[in-house]
Amino acid sequence: MPKKTEISSIMTKNVFTVDYNDTLHESERIMHREKIRHLPVVHDNKYVGMITAGKLLEYNLRDLYDSVDDNIESDDLRISDFRKVIITDLPLVFPEDSVNKAIELMIKNKVDVLPVVDWHKNLVGIVTSIDLLLFLNKKLKEDF
Repeated sequence: MPKKTEISSIMTKNVFTVDYNDTLHESERIMHREKIRHLPVVHDNKYVGMITAGKLLEYNLRDLYDSVDDNIESDDLRISDFRKVIITDLPLVFPEDSVNKAIELMIKNKVDVLPVVDWHKNLVGIVTSIDLLLFLNKKLKEDF
């Protein structure tokens, strides 16, 4: 069923992004304001990595329990830690890849988001587990 459909037809386009040189605070602000769980990190529009709500939660919980050196300002620490919360090893997919490929990659890698890039690694969108569920729900309704 989903094998022939290309990712480009179901992916989320025009996603919010942060630059690699931005701060952790800026990422949290965007995710909270826009109510999103995935925020691609780019540098010169090239995909660098992904910040996820889960990774931010993990960082914030660790920050609560770890002791902070009194000589380091909390904001400075959070800025330097920005790059630590970026997930850089997500599999990449291309707009012309099949939905089936996205599903297989998500299952194999136990992730719920994949960056969609062109051949020059420019970010063109993301495909999430919600995008896939919406697609599958539509297909199921068509069959009945």
